[in-house]
Amino acid sequence: MEYLGERLKELRKQRGMTLKELGEVLEFNYSNLSKIERGIRNPNVKLLERLAHYFDVDISYFFNNKASRLEGGNPNYHYLWNSLYEGLEKKKISIEELRSMVDALEKIKNK
Repeated sequence: MEYLGERLKELRKQRGMTLKELGEVLEFNYSNLSKIERGIRNPNVKLLERLAHYFDVDISYFFNNKASRLEGGNPNYHYLWNSLYEGLEKKKISIEELRSMVDALEKIKNK
């Protein structure tokens, strides 16, 4: 179950949350969340369902290997795009400017 803990920690960090904040949201002891992340404790199915619902991922996300996720089946896809979009809005970067940056990086990369 150590892998499950890694996946949980990854999702929590992507949201910029502490264990205590996540525990408050889920109404679950943050100390026990820490034990789950470290592979010391196994979550029950009910908690897994709550985690999956909160992070908007399929429960299988906690058990899939990284390779299958990176091959296009990233259940966290929408969250990552929303985060990117929010970051662009905060920095007042338009889609056109982003495209220009990507083009410039492509040119540098191909040199």
